[in-house]
Amino acid sequence: MICRYDDAVSLFKFFFEKHNIVPNVVSYNNLINAHCDEGKVDSGLEIYRRIIETALFSPSSVTYRHLTKGLIAAGRIEDAVALLREMLAKGHGADSLVYNNVIKGFLELGNLEKANEFFDELKERCLVYDGVINATFMDWWFKQGKDKEAMGSYKSWQDKNFKVVPATCNTILEVLVRYGKKEAACALFEHMLDNHTPPTQQAVNSDTFNIMVNECFKEAGFEEAIHTFKKAGTKSGSKPFQMDVAGYNNIIARFCENGMMEHAEEFFAALLAKCLTPDVVTFRTLIDAYLKREEIDDVLRTLNKMADAGLRVVASFGTRVFGELIKNGKEVESAEILTKMGNKDPKPDSSIYDVVVRGLCSAGELDASKDMLDQMIKYGVGIPLALKEFLIEVFGNAGRASEIKSVLDESKWINISRPAYARQPRSQHETAQMASGQPLGPSPMMGRSVSSEPQIARPQSFGVHPMSRQTELGSPQMTGQLSLGSHNKQQPSEFLNMDQQHPLRPYQGSGYPIEALNVILL
Repeated sequence: MICRYDDAVSLFKFFFEKHNIVPNVVSYNNLINAHCDEGKVDSGLEIYRRIIETALFSPSSVTYRHLTKGLIAAGRIEDAVALLREMLAKGHGADSLVYNNVIKGFLELGNLEKANEFFDELKERCLVYDGVINATFMDWWFKQGKDKEAMGSYKSWQDKNFKVVPATCNTILEVLVRYGKKEAACALFEHMLDNHTPPTQQAVNSDTFNIMVNECFKEAGFEEAIHTFKKAGTKSGSKPFQMDVAGYNNIIARFCENGMMEHAEEFFAALLAKCLTPDVVTFRTLIDAYLKREEIDDVLRTLNKMADAGLRVVASFGTRVFGELIKNGKEVESAEILTKMGNKDPKPDSSIYDVVVRGLCSAGELDASKDMLDQMIKYGVGIPLALKEFLIEVFGNAGRASEIKSVLDESKWINISRPAYARQPRSQHETAQMASGQPLGPSPMMGRSVSSEPQIARPQSFGVHPMSRQTELGSPQMTGQLSLGSHNKQQPSEFLNMDQQHPLRPYQGSGYPIEALNVILL
């Protein structure tokens, strides 16, 4: 995973400090998590104190999870215990995963007595606790070579017969698989499948299948992996799990790793047959596998499908793939695919165009390279200085220097005289404003949904999704928290930056490029 700590901090300052948008607790938690992941737990504690002193809401259990984990990672377990006590003193419930962080910290220090003390305290405070704690004890016992004690902890959790979400069972399932307890893992997997009775109870998810499928691949049990992938419960009332894209991506990746491309293609076709939409991961997995096998025609075919789907190709991946295509004499085909990508938003990065334009020039396709340059100008994609110099030299050698200079001069005029993109209305309300000649800006109904549309157009949080990594180890305790920025008050007009006389003027009020923000958020 690529760490983008500086971007996370910059985005928080951009939205919530520079433009006075009111952050919600999830926004603060994301920032705290970023600080703790970077080892700057004191900065995370400062944010925590800011919430207490200035926010209209209290810290959430997720806040304490991030901070206790960060403190323990920094070797400050006593501070983590003090924070747990503060959490309880402020009236918060006994959160299992905060306790789990402390328990794990003491186990890593070899202090089993203290770990058991906190576990007993948790059981006194709540009748039902997260089974992740049992997984923590199991893992510690297995590492000590004491399988009997580890399985004893597992049995004690089984005897409780808690009704838990898949994430908790998955954590225990992972521990069993990791330490070779295949029989117990299979039995737990079967139990989860039998209890899967949606909409009453969701007992499995794609991660459950991924754990078991990956174990089959480790043992070269490819047929068993396919059987496991399609497995369903046998108990009366149980229902088959409707596999999602993440599950298909996993088994496709495993087949690609083993060079079994026919099977990978079969599951890709099955994904499409289920009316699921392949994502960037799906296509990147297949393309990388074909590149490794030097099957260039299949790379072209798959990249073409990715372009048809309108999926974003990041600069590092795009330059690498198009570079390989051009090395193999596919300059024209590359230009055709890049043209298709350029017709959709977001636009490809200038570095991708750079690779393709240079490839076309090297192949003598000067007219095609000029067409690609025209696209860059049309879409407002910046032309790197090195590419300009390269084109002037190449076209000059071909006796066409004036022709390319004319295009480049035109690009300077266009970039200065008009915006690259005109902002499009995002709702019926904005469409009506534009039709009546009114300036675009915050709706008078800001704070309520208009035409049943959500108030925030882009609900992604930076760093992590609010429902994916807000709970460590997949806790079932879903917070229902809103995503970054969705707790905001009415936005000041300068944030939208819609000039009263020029409703189509794009946002230009910050030194932080809005294109860069789009890239980070996506």
